Amino acid sequence: MEKFTKRAVKYLGLTEFGDWKFKLYSMKYNELRVTPEIEKTIKAILPDWIKENSQTNDFPNYKIGTVIIHEAMDSILVVVNWWVYENVIQNHVYCSEYEHSDKFEDISSKGLRFCVWEMNILWHERNLWVEHVLKKSDNPDWDSYLNHSYKLEYAD
Repeated sequence: MEKFTKRAVKYLGLTEFGDWKFKLYSMKYNELRVTPEIEKTIKAILPDWIKENSQTNDFPNYKIGTVIIHEAMDSILVVVNWWVYENVIQNHVYCSEYEHSDKFEDISSKGLRFCVWEMNILWHERNLWVEHVLKKSDNPDWDSYLNHSYKLEYAD
C-alpha cells in the first residue's frame, strides 16, 4: 500500500452541450505527467456517455453535474455525476489506460465509484447543492451553484 499524499486539483471550467452543464475538474497523481489531449477527449466523449446513461431511470433530472478527470497512478479515471431526484447523484465511472487514452470503458458495474481524493470535490459540490438549490427549493439559484467550484490546488 502506498503512503497517502495530496493530489493536484484544478478546476477546468464549465462544459456545456445541449441542455447539459458540467463542472469539469482535473486531478493528478503525478503533476509532472503531461497528457494535453485528455481534457479535449473527455469533452468530445461526454455527450455520448450522457446520452447512453441519462435515461436509465425516471427520476427528475436537472442536467447539471460534475466531471472529475483523475489521472491516477496507472490509469485515467473519469467520474461523471449529475443531479437527479432533488438530492441524489447519478454516477458513472470510466477508465482508460494511458497508452490508449482515447478508449474508455464504463466500469460502473464493477462497483467502483470514487476515491478519497475525489470525495473532497464531491463533498464540496454536495455542500453547494444544499446551499444554492435545496435550501432555496422554491427558487433554486442554479447560477450560483454553477459559478462556484472547488478552489483548493490539492485534495488531501
